[in-house]
Amino acid sequence: MRKTHNFAQMQIDEILHVGDTVVDATIKAGDGTRYLASRVGDGGHVLAFSDQKKEIDDMAASLFLSGLTARVEPIEKSFTNIPEYLSPTELVSVFLFQVDQLTDPNQLKQTIQQIQLYLRTLGVIVLDGHHQNPAMQEVLSMAKKLPANAYEVRYFYDALTDEAALILQRN
Repeated sequence: MRKTHNFAQMQIDEILHVGDTVVDATIKAGDGTRYLASRVGDGGHVLAFSDQKKEIDDMAASLFLSGLTARVEPIEKSFTNIPEYLSPTELVSVFLFQVDQLTDPNQLKQTIQQIQLYLRTLGVIVLDGHHQNPAMQEVLSMAKKLPANAYEVRYFYDALTDEAALILQRN
């Protein structure tokens, strides 16, 4: 059986183009950053956020070993700072959030509300985490109120593992 994050990656693969700008909002182990960098090509750009120096350093080492360093801009700041690094003239294809127990639900919701302005048509905001996580539930509640003519909302949930992926796609 596929994990929920595999479904999320399939959705990302469908819309991501070589040369796109994408955001890894929460680096964590760096696997999401590496995945995005491998898909945007040499002309693409990944903004990778973490307020943890160790996560930035680990990601940088992983990218160096993978030959993907030039595609990624590491930013040692919280995901709440993402809007400061965006431009309305360069819309983003993918925003990826790995949501864990340390993710503040209100900060996540507010950030997602702000970054929606920078999401290109058919672009996605992806949350990868666990169903019972309060931050995941907060954004899921918000997503259910989005206008159906502007967004498609998909939620993948594994009842046995509690893993979940929430995908907001702009129409």
